[in-house]
Amino acid sequence: MEGRFFRLRWRLLALVAALLVSWLAVVLYSQADERAAAIAAVNREEILLLRIVTSNQAAQIEAGRQMLEQIARAPQLVARENSACNALLAKMLTASPMYVNIGVADRDGKVWCSAVPFSSTVDVSDRSYFKRAMETRRFAVGTYQIGRITLAPSLNFAHPIVGQGGQIEAVAFAAQSLNWFTVALARTDFPEGAILVVTDSNGTVLARIPDAENVAGNPLPDSEVRAALTEPRASGVFEADDAAGMRRLWAATSVADFGLHVAIGVPRAAAFADIDRRLRRHVAVLGVATTLALLAAWLGGGFILRQVDALVAATRRLSAGDLGARAPVIGDRSELEFLARKFNDMSQTLATRDRELRTAEAAKRAAEVELAVARTHLEIAEQIQQSLLPQRPLAMAGMQVAGRCIPAASVGGDYFGYFPRERAGIDSFVSDVSGHGVGAALLMAEARITFLTERLAEPGAARILTKLNEVLYDDLDHAGHFITACCATFDAATRELKYANGGHPRALLLRAGEQACTTLDADGLFLGVRNEVDFGEVTVKLAPGDMIVLYTDGVTEAFNTDSEEFGESRLVEALRQHRDLPPQHLLTSLVDHVRQFSPHEQRDDITVLVAKCK
Repeated sequence: MEGRFFRLRWRLLALVAALLVSWLAVVLYSQADERAAAIAAVNREEILLLRIVTSNQAAQIEAGRQMLEQIARAPQLVARENSACNALLAKMLTASPMYVNIGVADRDGKVWCSAVPFSSTVDVSDRSYFKRAMETRRFAVGTYQIGRITLAPSLNFAHPIVGQGGQIEAVAFAAQSLNWFTVALARTDFPEGAILVVTDSNGTVLARIPDAENVAGNPLPDSEVRAALTEPRASGVFEADDAAGMRRLWAATSVADFGLHVAIGVPRAAAFADIDRRLRRHVAVLGVATTLALLAAWLGGGFILRQVDALVAATRRLSAGDLGARAPVIGDRSELEFLARKFNDMSQTLATRDRELRTAEAAKRAAEVELAVARTHLEIAEQIQQSLLPQRPLAMAGMQVAGRCIPAASVGGDYFGYFPRERAGIDSFVSDVSGHGVGAALLMAEARITFLTERLAEPGAARILTKLNEVLYDDLDHAGHFITACCATFDAATRELKYANGGHPRALLLRAGEQACTTLDADGLFLGVRNEVDFGEVTVKLAPGDMIVLYTDGVTEAFNTDSEEFGESRLVEALRQHRDLPPQHLLTSLVDHVRQFSPHEQRDDITVLVAKCK
């Protein structure tokens, strides 16, 4: 009897061990799922960071290309006036802290114009950026180099300058500071312990975050990562050891077609830190439970054998993945019954956690789908709204017109348009729907269609606004919105401009040779306030050099950090300062003035239309 009881103890111990092993298997299975999810989450975060970094660098490259195109058209360069060209490039370099030098070399690679002074002949014909620009006849990006004038590490951009005969006469170049580039990258919020590397087409390190001594300018020391980046358009996610032997989860991509590669690696151990802590906690709990269960089995007796079969059956169901498995509990006097209760509690906890996890995963997937759909709809709406605006300036006999609209959100309620009439005239229209977002954008699109229709049927600016109000009144009233708008019609034959206003900021008239601006005062209510409204009309005769400016209140009501508005006076001063520029360039200067005055987040749509009499 004593031997049988002794054997029973061992059988009970083995049974409890089987139960706990099955629990451990479930825990380890859950841990494996969590590790796979953690890897996917890290990869998503890395890819998002890569998109941010590559987008910023692509934007810097595009800015460099536009700057070099502007330099190529500079009269000082066309006339090849060294001193004037040097002064121009020095001024541009002062305004562009991301560059260490800007210069121009002739078709043989001899630098003849530079923002940074140089005393002896400098030949760049062997530089990769110069060769690529000459070979491709297009904008090109070079590789890591130490400047022969600046003696500083840089990444150079180049743009060929083509003469009237179609031959390349020179190459304009700009040297982006790699020190500035590294500092700019360091401002990005990276995961703890992450490494970011940027390499050129030769695999040479341009920047590394965190910065490490003797890395920039040398081949990437991480051999496995370097091998993954050797492809011309290397991209994707992979695991590899870094130079120190630490295993990392990597994501890599390339920057457009310029031969630059970006990779970010997160320590594999950091990605699994929380999961490992939970595993240790679960193992500790399992160890305590194991100790208690084994002790209960050792002290148990033969009278509890009737529950063994049921408990074993429940254990088998649980090990098969049935989280609803329960062991029957008859009383609460024996260790085996206590173990059965703990088993049931454990199964209930696992089932609850499993339901919570599945519910959370389903909700997360649904939210991600809804967010992706909403973002896609907003992107489509933004593209459609931008396509409704004029894409280029309009020039007709006697008048040049250009406009620009910068929405505060993805879609906005501002609109501008200018359209030629058959008899050498131009109809211009600027409006501002109250509010922001998709609703305001839809009303803006309706106002545009109505204007395009009514301007062909009505002869004057006031009549166009009257018809707009009549057509739009019901929709605006139902939506609880209103529209401020102004309309101007110009007759090239008589040089007369007729102007009408519906609750909109007054148009500005700057006469040629005069310093003071006058406002065009035409009475009229907002569109959508009353069904029948008569709008006043002002007629002015324009002379060559006269300029008319229509704008929305997002310009004058932009405020600085002291809550001071930009105001009409600053707008007038900016117009006087840049009055000699073509309309499209004048618009850029006006927007720059507003953004310099109000550098924080834009709160309202900004729209400006400039018409200049020739």
